[in-house]
Amino acid sequence: MNLLFIFFTGITIGISGAMIPGPLTFFTVREVLKTNRFASLRIILGHIILEFVLIAVIFLGFQRFLSSKEFLLAISIVGGVALIIMGIIIFLTAAKMNLPDKGSGSGFSKGLILGGIFFSIISPGFIAWWTTIGLSTVMKALLFGVSGAVILTLGHWLADILWYWFLSYAIEKSRRYLSDRSYQNVLRFVSVILIILGIRFLII
Repeated sequence: MNLLFIFFTGITIGISGAMIPGPLTFFTVREVLKTNRFASLRIILGHIILEFVLIAVIFLGFQRFLSSKEFLLAISIVGGVALIIMGIIIFLTAAKMNLPDKGSGSGFSKGLILGGIFFSIISPGFIAWWTTIGLSTVMKALLFGVSGAVILTLGHWLADILWYWFLSYAIEKSRRYLSDRSYQNVLRFVSVILIILGIRFLII
């Protein structure tokens, strides 16, 4: 195993995780439709900031606490309730929302970075992945020194950026085919998915 292989390993595990739909995905869909594809860059920056902090916390010795049943249960409850409430709000207000003019909005709302952090951390699978698969992969990369862990992480983050940029680009291009009614139906669909995810977090 060399550093190039480690880099592509980071990309592979990153893209495999990023492609699984979750709260962050549906938040990105909603925000890109509201503004433009550049919104996804702010969102994924929040996700990366959280991952950086989480890796640091794990290496400071908090892996056992983060992977404990009590902590994951608390995250599941908080995340589940938050997703259900947000889903209900979006569903109830969808009829009042119109599709913005193409290119309107800067895509750099102050809430996007915080949204990237919030919608990542409320997913129990995110923390569970980093305290198991993520940590073990980083530890193996450390056999090649700090540079191995850094290169692995950079590959992982590059995969996140590339996938969400591709997703947001596709969403933005699809806007030309959406009417206000279609846009409202997309919001309703997203809201229902968020509610379902919230319920799933509460019962599992």
